[in-house]
Amino acid sequence: MTKVEEIDINSGITDEEFVEKACELIGEIKKNDNKTLHKDTFIRIFKYTGDFAKLRSKDIKQKAQEIRCEHFGVDNKLYLEALQKTV
Repeated sequence: MTKVEEIDINSGITDEEFVEKACELIGEIKKNDNKTLHKDTFIRIFKYTGDFAKLRSKDIKQKAQEIRCEHFGVDNKLYLEALQKTV
């Protein structure tokens, strides 16, 4: 079974730091004889790609919430526009 080390995405890590750490943990890209990714390499890449997506979406959701809060109870039209952009 492939052992994949966790990267704590809740520790305030930046995108660049995450990518650097993930590349380090993925290590050498290994391919099979038929030029497809080796199982362990594929699992690591897939895992860290998913974690990176979670990291990015968390930041995007937070920024969208801040924009919505600016307009909540102040300008209904701008609040609705901000809400529609993030849905």
